[in-house]
Order: sequence, then C-alpha cells, then structure tokens
Amino acid sequence: MTDLSYKRYSFTTGFSPLKIITDKFNFPQDGQGNFIIPANDILVKIHYASLNPVDSKLHHTSYLQPFSNHGIGKDFSGEVIAVGGNITKFKVGDLVQGFHPGVLTNDGTFSEYLLVKTNMWFLNTEIAKIPSNITLKEAAAWPLVLGTAMLMIEGLSIKDKKVLLLGGATSVGRYLTQLLRIEGAGEIVVSCSPRSQELVSELGATRIVNYRENVLNQVLDNVRDKPFDYIFDCWGGTELFSNLDTILTKKGTYHTIVGDIPGSDLYSFLVGTAKSYLRTFVSYSGLLGYSYSYILLGLNRPGWIERAQEYIGSGDVKVFIDKEYPFEELPEAIKFIESGQAQGKLIIKVKQD
Repeated sequence: MTDLSYKRYSFTTGFSPLKIITDKFNFPQDGQGNFIIPANDILVKIHYASLNPVDSKLHHTSYLQPFSNHGIGKDFSGEVIAVGGNITKFKVGDLVQGFHPGVLTNDGTFSEYLLVKTNMWFLNTEIAKIPSNITLKEAAAWPLVLGTAMLMIEGLSIKDKKVLLLGGATSVGRYLTQLLRIEGAGEIVVSCSPRSQELVSELGATRIVNYRENVLNQVLDNVRDKPFDYIFDCWGGTELFSNLDTILTKKGTYHTIVGDIPGSDLYSFLVGTAKSYLRTFVSYSGLLGYSYSYILLGLNRPGWIERAQEYIGSGDVKVFIDKEYPFEELPEAIKFIESGQAQGKLIIKVKQD
C-alpha cells in the first residue's frame, strides 16, 4: 500500500474556521506504479476550484458530526491520475471538469486531490472531459451555476413564454438569463441593481426591474397586459406571494433556489429552506393554484454536465470569472463573496506551478 498525502481545506462545525489539513489516500500500486483504486472511482488531481455562495452557507450551518473533518467546495477542474477497473469513459491524463455534491462525504474540491465516486446511489459527482474551446480555469467556473440554471427550466416549454427572473445579476441568474434567451422566451423581465442593468440586458433581458425600489409595484406594472407564465427566483423572499394570483398565470410555475429568507446565517438557511420545502409539498399535493419547487442541483438526472457543455461549446453562453486566488487565500475569497461585490465566479488555483 502507498500513501498519497495531500492538502485540503477542512472544518469541524459551523463555529470552527476553515483550515488546511494534510490528509492521505492509501492505495496499492501495480507493477507500473499506477494506483489501484476502487472499481467505480476516478482519482483527480485538482487544478482549479471555484467558490459558490452555497459553500460558505454549508460551512456556517454544519453542526453535525463535530469530530469529522468536513470538506468544502463543489466545482472543479483537473487531471485524471487513476481510474477504477469499471471506468471506460476516462483514462489517466484526461483533463476533466465536474460538480461534486459533497453530501454524505467529508471531502470537497478545495483539495489537491478528489476521489470521484461514480456509483453513489443518491448523489453522483458529475464529471466530463473538458471541451476544447475552454481553459481549465473556465472549466471550473460554471458547473454548479449553469447546472442549476438548467435545472430551473428543466421540463418547461420556454419558447414565447413571459418570464420573470428575480436576481438576474447573481451567478445563477446570469446563466439563466442566457438560457431563457437561447430557448426563445418571449419576454424576459429581470430584477437587478442599476449597476447591472446594462449587463443583464446584453445577456437577454427585455425589461428591467430595479430591485432597490419597490419590486412588487414594478412587477405589477409589468402584468397589466399579461401575467407571467414562469417566475424564477435567484434572490429570495416572499414579497410577491400575496399577489401571485395576479402576477402568475393560473397553474403557472414558481421555481426558487434561495427560499423564503435570503442570507447565509443559520436561521435564514434552516427556516427559509424549511418553509420552501413545505410550500413545495403543498404544491405537489395540488393545494396551490400554481406549481412551486425549491431547486437543488444534484437531485436531477445524471449526465447533465454533457448537456451543459453543449451550451458552452456553442459559444452562446458567456462564462463569468471575477478574480483568481491562490489556494492559501480561500478564506479571503470567502469574505469577498459574502460581501456581495463579486461580479462573476471566484476561482481558487489549487495546483502549484
């Protein structure tokens, strides 16, 4: 057996800070020095990982398993250094990208190595070879956010529909705006700040709602001729619910990725999520006049990353990167993303030159 030592970020509870620890894999080697890993696994050397708001939320709200070294991070790109015996789509040396749910495991993508398990019964890590038209850095920037945007419209007929998007300048909102444009939405009304108005208009918004002013009144002004077919919420809150019978068509759709209460603190995350899941259950029971769902990436059908690559490969979807940080400065990157100033993804360079 051979130890493969590596560094990764870890924490024990939501009260404890992130720290770099040294961990190790213990694998046998064959006669050529190749690692022999579990049959359905892929061992990846991480080059880049990107930071998402949900990463810090999960850190702040993790109060179980206090004696475990929890990992952090969901997006990654890197190089395959070992494959299990049942793996046929990948080989050693392939450059790959992916999404790691980080649920029921103690690892994460802010790590020098990641063991990708392809046969988890509930949540699979998505992994695919990197398209030739993007870099390793770009490949790490979009899996979670583009995948989430795709999931928000999955199964819906978008062409010629009237759509309201709340939070169009957020990371997911930017990709969702582009997808709505590509799929031929008739009207794309987007809420954002004045500083983001030009950007979201370029991405496909046909009308802007200034979220710094009374959003409800502005939305009501936009339904005088026709209510919305769909509402996609990347911002959070309940401001529109009292008027949904006016704002949304009968049996229309309301999808959210944020829930009732925005924020990364424990109360906002737990209470807001609980209320959203309750409303989702009520909706599925047919007791609402519209369809409501709280969207969580990782629960959709496997293989979505290949479909996402088609959007990227077409050149019609723009990838957003704000800043790059060295591995040791992940805590500084988290402070920046929590400030709300990020204008694109924050990339962490894991592989050392």
